[in-house]
Amino acid sequence: MDKEAEDSITEEIDALSILAQPPTEFGAPITYPSAPISRTATTFPKAFSRSPPRFRRFAELPTELRLKIWELSFEPRVHELHPCAKLYNDRMTFRSNSSLTPPIFYACRESRYVALQHYQLMQHAPTHGATGKGILRFYFCPAIDTLLLNSLMGLFMMFVLLEENADYAGSMKGWETVAFDAERAQLISLLSGIPGHSAQPKIKEVFPSLKRLVIAFDYSKSGKTRFRTSVWPGENGTSLKAFPWPIIESSQFEDIFKPMREFLNNDYGVEGGDVPEMLVAKVKRVR
Repeated sequence: MDKEAEDSITEEIDALSILAQPPTEFGAPITYPSAPISRTATTFPKAFSRSPPRFRRFAELPTELRLKIWELSFEPRVHELHPCAKLYNDRMTFRSNSSLTPPIFYACRESRYVALQHYQLMQHAPTHGATGKGILRFYFCPAIDTLLLNSLMGLFMMFVLLEENADYAGSMKGWETVAFDAERAQLISLLSGIPGHSAQPKIKEVFPSLKRLVIAFDYSKSGKTRFRTSVWPGENGTSLKAFPWPIIESSQFEDIFKPMREFLNNDYGVEGGDVPEMLVAKVKRVR
């Protein structure tokens, strides 16, 4: 290599050494390409973040404690019955928007045993030749689940409570908490006779296990016109938010609650029976 080539290489090395020095106070900062991240550094955090929490010694717990844990895993649900299709004989059928079987049914054999002790199967099919409506079966827990009678199902149930035939007696057995749309409850009060006289809504005949009657206020327009599957609230998309009784009761509250209280007293209070509690709630939906 001649001397001229050596001098050229030396100048290039000196220039690179100057660029490699940190920036001075007045100089512009120099950016350096970041070092490539190793594959191991990205794989391990991702693997640890995906692994769900586990308690591998659950089976070693006492049986009483395990059963109690399974019971505490129940989640309350609101079942809003929604028209979904027509039966073969042109009778409309309804389904719950919380119709999926709770996970506790298929976690293990022990959890399924606990679930069957607390859940019931809701199923209603009209008798042959009747003009009533059917309900697709689903599991519900009477102690924590709520049946919301809104829209078309609320209108249908209103006529069931007021008509004289006994075809629907006990059709809603097992339900301890039932929420009625405020407008449907007001129509029941208006169409019924004076409390204690005919015609009275057959609440106890249709809901023999009722413990809580919720008057639900649905302020959304879609809640009143929910007759198509394209506008249904979605799986587990309905909830009820309870709020206290108003200090000054308006005429609407008086028209709804006073007659309904008297109907409940006349129906359930016979021979010292327990009268269902009346509550107020607002309907909320998640889409």
